[in-house]
Amino acid sequence: MYFGQCLCGQVSYRVKSEFVEIECCHCLTCRKAHSSAFAMGVTIDSADFELQTGQELLKEYESSTGKKRVFCGQCGSHLYAYRVAQPESVRLRPACLNIDMSSFKYSHIYTENCLRIHSE
Repeated sequence: MYFGQCLCGQVSYRVKSEFVEIECCHCLTCRKAHSSAFAMGVTIDSADFELQTGQELLKEYESSTGKKRVFCGQCGSHLYAYRVAQPESVRLRPACLNIDMSSFKYSHIYTENCLRIHSE
């Protein structure tokens, strides 16, 4: 079981499922949504995600048709995303988990969207 929270600590949650690999998505939408080179995500069953505090602070943004990104309305931390047509799963943003993330495996997707720096 994992526990997580937003940056300001007002929204907290727990995850009952275990996972070993995190995907790092380099698509343009994820980069813009996270203001970063990539966004980390892991898909879990909705039944394994439990909001503990701060539900009233959550805000949603539909970044593409049917895909909602959920974040803390106070500090802006992006906590998870979901697809309206797939209510059985949640795309968790594991960077907000209160754990050491060094033990996970990482894979990178949509890397063709990355800026490449070539050294000579």
